[in-house]
Amino acid sequence: MAIKITLTEFMNFVNKVGSAKATVVRQAKRRHENEENPYTPGSDYWYYLRKQIQELHKKGKTPDYLDEVLDRVSPEKRGNYQIMIDGYKKYLGIRKKFEFIAPTKKTWTIGDLNIALNPELTLEHNGEILVIKLFLSANDSIDRKRADLILTLMEKEMRSKVGGEGPIFAVLDVRKHKLFKQNNRNLELMGLLKGEAKSFETQWKELG
Repeated sequence: MAIKITLTEFMNFVNKVGSAKATVVRQAKRRHENEENPYTPGSDYWYYLRKQIQELHKKGKTPDYLDEVLDRVSPEKRGNYQIMIDGYKKYLGIRKKFEFIAPTKKTWTIGDLNIALNPELTLEHNGEILVIKLFLSANDSIDRKRADLILTLMEKEMRSKVGGEGPIFAVLDVRKHKLFKQNNRNLELMGLLKGEAKSFETQWKELG
């Protein structure tokens, strides 16, 4: 039976140690195997923000367009959404001009584990094409080491799907409006990622 998780869930697992890893797996399995409560946009905390960011670029709107998302989420989410919106506006600045390109979807399958990579944005800026995975967290941040794990996986699994050698993979820490572009196309971290994926699968199955 296929085990379907998000890239965020997998990276949470990779970056934990000891019993905290087991907690990530348990929480992921609870979410993804509850047949009475399948995935819906309402169960995805950042769903509307991701969609609104995409719409902003599709429609060529100004950054203030993102403010509309606050009317579509519950009051308890608005504080965290405001933090993310402010961060993304700072990333955009006032002079950056982006051309939207339809994003590419890809699933990394290893054993019985299927991890949805699905970068949210592909944008062209000054002749440079960026394939961007959004890191959305109101409390946590991502550093270069963690970003490189995501970038390695995207390079390995998505290069053939994004239109050749030109596009550059990147991870955007939305809260801190910090963009981590891939420095190289070295795949030496794939061994670590494969090992973590096998460990995740094993722990999932051990839960019964």
